[in-house]
Amino acid sequence: MSDEMKPVIIDEKTQRLQEIIEQTERDFNHEVKITPGEAKRIDLIRKMKQDTDKQEYMIMFNALMIGLTLVSLVHFILFNTIFSLICLLAGILYFIYIRKRLTAATLQLADYKNNFDKYLWEGFYLKEMRYSAVKLAYFIFFPFVIVFLTDFLRYNDERVSLWMGVLVALAISSIGWMIFFSDDKQVLESIESDLKALEYI
Repeated sequence: MSDEMKPVIIDEKTQRLQEIIEQTERDFNHEVKITPGEAKRIDLIRKMKQDTDKQEYMIMFNALMIGLTLVSLVHFILFNTIFSLICLLAGILYFIYIRKRLTAATLQLADYKNNFDKYLWEGFYLKEMRYSAVKLAYFIFFPFVIVFLTDFLRYNDERVSLWMGVLVALAISSIGWMIFFSDDKQVLESIESDLKALEYI
């Protein structure tokens, strides 16, 4: 298809940034004269693409939801409680909902590849969505996994209390949030700050 027949007209600024990225990736020793705004945009896009949060968060999310499904199912079979069945169904629905939203947002991101600034913002929103979805999943469902596991122990040992399971779940969740989510929150805030600064460069 010729340039005249392309359905999308590529913005000159976006096209220049794409050419700069392609040129610098072909030859790192070649000096390319770019403006501070262009340098910041290129740095941001590389930083966001090199981030491994997509893979790590999906591993964490899938592991939690598979664990919740298995533990809830076994808990329902052993204790025949409606609550464990509700947790099982809620987990499955949440998993399907989040996966559909993330897939739709990822596909939509490709629509903005010819608008560099919009692409950066949409990429940031996708990262923020992924962060919030996984954090919420651990906040809501992880304590139930621990409580159900505690019930398995209580099945043979009445000395293990429900409150102990809740306290253990909260302790593990708090440590997990401090290790994973607080650092990632700072990274997201840094990216957002850089994106807002682009308006003035």
